[in-house]
Amino acid sequence: MSVITNLIETYNLVYQVEKEYPLEIIVTMDLYHERLKLANTKCDQAIVKASKQELDDSLKLLVLPDLIDPHYYLLLHEDLFDESQQYGQAIAYEYTKVIDYAEIQEKYGVANLRAAQFPDSACYLFLAEVRAWFRGFNLYYNLISAENKAVLFSYLCGAVPEYESLLSFDLTNHMQSLAEFYGQALAIGAYVNFDVSLPDYLTRHHVHDLLKVVHDNINNLSIFENYEAIHAAYEDFVLNQSKIPEPHIHSHSCNHIHHDH
Repeated sequence: MSVITNLIETYNLVYQVEKEYPLEIIVTMDLYHERLKLANTKCDQAIVKASKQELDDSLKLLVLPDLIDPHYYLLLHEDLFDESQQYGQAIAYEYTKVIDYAEIQEKYGVANLRAAQFPDSACYLFLAEVRAWFRGFNLYYNLISAENKAVLFSYLCGAVPEYESLLSFDLTNHMQSLAEFYGQALAIGAYVNFDVSLPDYLTRHHVHDLLKVVHDNINNLSIFENYEAIHAAYEDFVLNQSKIPEPHIHSHSCNHIHHDH
């Protein structure tokens, strides 16, 4: 489809991608059966069959290389290609994952990414998730020429309340949700050209240093650029900062909060 080719070409220009990746994009009405066709072992087949309901409910899926097939496959549901142009965000998100996973393959010599174990995987997966949400939404907003007011509204009245229950307590158990939320916040900030304020339920955690180093490196072309500093901040938060008691907060329905002293 020409819209897919155009989007990949635009992405490559914006993010200065020069490499070509063994990626095949398949548009389908049935993600489950397309994924089942790509299962090369009985174990993989069993995993896919056990995930049938989840796949039936999904609009996209990135299938990683294994020992038999070195290709990446991006399965996209036809419903993404409606007037909302959701395909733009979906493709940019997953294409970012392809680029970053390819760097894992090169750095650590991992052939079978479907069963991959590699050093620093927790930090890598967190950072890769932030980058994917950032690039996905940033490109999507530009694709649809979104109004600044609408984008800010989607953050303040969409993402902020949506993630409150996940990010109010024990962030270490919700690092993927933190990555999703912060990637969106960074994308919105980049699009409207100013940093959006983070909600109180997030800023009361001792996560500032980690978010700052991610913010400062979000435009890096390579996920491994300045990775040591990002990894150090990630480890410090998970192992140390997250253990520091947070201020106790009483929330009220009148939309203000009281801090205990």
